Amino acid sequence: MTEWATPSDVLSIAKATVTEDDVTSARFIVELFAHTTTEASDAGNISSGNLRLLRMAVAYQAAWMQAHPDVLTNVDVDSFSQDGQSAVHAHANAALLAPLAKRCIDRLSWRRESIRTTTRRRPGDRDSAAADDNQPWRPMHNGAVIG
Repeated sequence: MTEWATPSDVLSIAKATVTEDDVTSARFIVELFAHTTTEASDAGNISSGNLRLLRMAVAYQAAWMQAHPDVLTNVDVDSFSQDGQSAVHAHANAALLAPLAKRCIDRLSWRRESIRTTTRRRPGDRDSAAADDNQPWRPMHNGAVIG
């Protein structure tokens, strides 16, 4: 099984010294949020660009976990206040996922905005996969077709 990151990757990317076990724990968390596994990358199902993002996500997560040792045992809360001070999490999983790891995961190709085709269909083409294969793909932005 290929690891997405090593302790030396964490040192060079996130400037933190971690153990192999720290990297493994970080990888499991990244797998959970990225919706993929190292087995998928071993099978050749993940592009080199996505592997780079996953390596960075694991490195950032491993470094972040050094400053948040309770990440595996903390309690879920919606909000908290103490001595007149309060905080609101930036996203639902902010107590579990490093901010830079989240940014890397959000940029994975399967996590980006969807794409849509524009087609001129002939009668009978409505449910034709072959007809769909011949249509141009164009990126979407906020629900509107670009280009």
